[in-house]
Amino acid sequence: MMTNEEIERNFEFIVNQQARFSSDLQRISEAQLRSEATIAQVIQVLDQVAQNQVRLAEAQERADSRIAELAEAQKRTDQTVAEGNERMNSLILVVERYFSNGRGGSQ
Repeated sequence: MMTNEEIERNFEFIVNQQARFSSDLQRISEAQLRSEATIAQVIQVLDQVAQNQVRLAEAQERADSRIAELAEAQKRTDQTVAEGNERMNSLILVVERYFSNGRGGSQ
């Protein structure tokens, strides 16, 4: 049989354990609240990152489209320059023939 002193020590031990358990549970609850707040912030940041990626992809599509348009315009410019060069070469040939056939005014 336990003495009153032993019962009181056991009771005190149980009360101390309960107090520690309650304190630990409070710290865990506070840590969980901080974690939930951090997770909410991370979710917001990830949402912003996803939105920025969508905007970046859209901007990239616009840039790709503009580059394709510029490439087509450059092809047209190259063709126009080539045609101009052909005309210039034809004119040069006509002028050279004109002067080489003695029509240049120095006969």
